[in-house]
Order: sequence, then C-alpha cells, then structure tokens
Amino acid sequence: MPKALDCLQRQTFENFEAIISVDGGDTETADACRPFISDRRFRMVVHPKRLDWVGNFNWLLQQDSQEFFCYRQHDDTTAPEFFEVLLKTANKEPHAAAIYCDCQFSGMSKSIEIARSIEGEPLDRMFQYIVRLPNISAAPVRGLIRKAAIRQAGLVRSDEFRAALQLFGWLGRLLHWGNFRRVAKPLYYRMDHARSFTREYFSGREDWKLAVWTTMFTGLLDAALPLCSTPRERLFFQKIIFDRIVAYPTFHPSDERDSTEKLMAGCLARLQLERNTHLLDVKELPPVLQGLQTRVDKMKSIERSRAGRGIHQIIRRHQFAKLIHPRSRKQRLTYESRHLLDLLRRQIESMLRY
Repeated sequence: MPKALDCLQRQTFENFEAIISVDGGDTETADACRPFISDRRFRMVVHPKRLDWVGNFNWLLQQDSQEFFCYRQHDDTTAPEFFEVLLKTANKEPHAAAIYCDCQFSGMSKSIEIARSIEGEPLDRMFQYIVRLPNISAAPVRGLIRKAAIRQAGLVRSDEFRAALQLFGWLGRLLHWGNFRRVAKPLYYRMDHARSFTREYFSGREDWKLAVWTTMFTGLLDAALPLCSTPRERLFFQKIIFDRIVAYPTFHPSDERDSTEKLMAGCLARLQLERNTHLLDVKELPPVLQGLQTRVDKMKSIERSRAGRGIHQIIRRHQFAKLIHPRSRKQRLTYESRHLLDLLRRQIESMLRY
C-alpha cells in the first residue's frame, strides 16, 4: 500500500483527490495507509462490514468527484506522468467516456495488455466491443472515466459469484455515452499474483465457470439492447452475443457439442433467474437459436488462424454495415472500406511487433 500511495503523491499532475476505501474493517491496511492522510489530497474511509470488490467499487462511484474518476486496485501503480498524459488526451477527446493506456504486468506474467480504441456511433461502438470476445479487456476501467458517462452507466451489477464478470457489462454501458480511447504507452503497472481473484476464476470447476460465464451473456444483452431501435437490430445483437458466448467459453470441456447445449440452457436459465426475459423473450428465441451450432462450428473453424480471424471480421463488418445502412450501398462500402483499412493496419503492426 505505501508503494501504491506514494506513486499517487509523485504524479506530475497534482490537482486530484485520493479516496482510500478500506474494506471489511481491515485495521492492518488502514494503519499502512494512515501516514498518507496528512496529505490534504488524501482521505480514508474504513468500512466496518465487508463490501467485496464490487461493493467497494460501487461505493467509490457514488462519491463526489469532479470531471473524472480513476480507480486503483490495492497494489497497482503507474508512471508519474500517468494523469498528465491521459488528461492531455482527454482534453482533445471530449467525447471519450474512458481514456486509458497499456498495462505492463509483472509477477506471474510479464505481458503488456493492449485494448484498442473503440470509436464511432453508439451501436457501432457496442458492435466493436462484443465481437472482441473472448478478449474483452478491463483496461478502460484503469484509466480516466468521465463522471457523465458513469452517471449514465449506473453501478456494476452484483451476483452470487462475487461479480466475477459483471464489470464487462458495465463497460459496455459506458460505451452508450462515448468512445474508449487508448493511449499507446505502458504507463499502468499491475502485479499478477499467484493467488488472485482472476486466477481463482480460471482455475475453478468447469460447472462453476460455466455458470459465471452466463452472467456475461446477460450483462452484454443488458448493455446492447437499449441501443437497438428496431426488431432487426435486436435480433442481430442477440445473435452475435449468443454466438460469441457459446463459441468461447472460459473452460475446455471434453465434449464441445454437449458444452454448447449446456451453455445455451444455462444462458436462458440465467435470464429467468434475473427476471430479464425482456432481453430475449419467447417470441424472439426461435430465430436466435436457429442454426446456432452451425454458426458456432463455423466461427471456431475460421478463427483458428490469423487469416481466418481477419476473414471472419470482414464478414461480420459486412453484416453490420447492411444493418446500419440498409438502403445505401455507397454508405456500406464506405463503412466497410474504412474498417478494412484499419484491420490491415493492425495486422501489419502485429507482424512488425513479433
């Protein structure tokens, strides 16, 4: 904790307030933090009861703050210029809901996490976000988030699984307000612990992970469907969410076809449990499920190679272009060409990096 708080004190941008939220009456952590509250920018609250990460995060979201909110977990640190660099970008990008940088891991992993920017109209932003499954990144939550976007998104949903994947639905709701803007510098530093909440999830029982994964399904539906204004748009997003969720479970069962059926049933049961059947009602279900296994098999086959993934992205872009520009071939071609050039640029950058 002293290292994390000292990192904040050394920020080159100094005009901020740091709220230290200590969970569950943890006196040892509070004692480690107490020397820092002599700094007028720091204050500390010790919660007598356990809120867990999602309760603590939601409590922080509801505190008074200025234009931006920035969340730091336990021992995360950043470069001294973190605030300064991100704020400069934010000033140039008034329509960005979240401005974030690359994340350098240490400990169990030495990788750099990169989450590409997401820009465009709200429905387009949501499409870009969903088709990144299973590689949706939490990087935007580690940057600067505009309070106006938070007010629109609301709080992170809780569940009986310690909200293991609920953050991703919340990030989807942030996209209603504006873009996600990446700063291509590894200014955020994160320790990958051997016994972390994330690692506990990935090492858990297959049936438990399947149950948790269904909450991603409902979270993404909850984020995407309010943006849909026509039945055709609803059907498109219901299909791609179902396809991505079923195709990319976070476990590796021996019988994939049996897994598809279990996961499909689990997703529908989760809607019932949450009383969210308005997100996919009985009348909408038949066209969503029709040909699901064939779609999933094709997707898994085509995405086994970099070229295959590129082809699949082009196909999806074409389908989405027809959805948002149903009457204008010229607009569809313009949209597809722009994203094709972006795909080629990313492929070249990826090859150069390796």
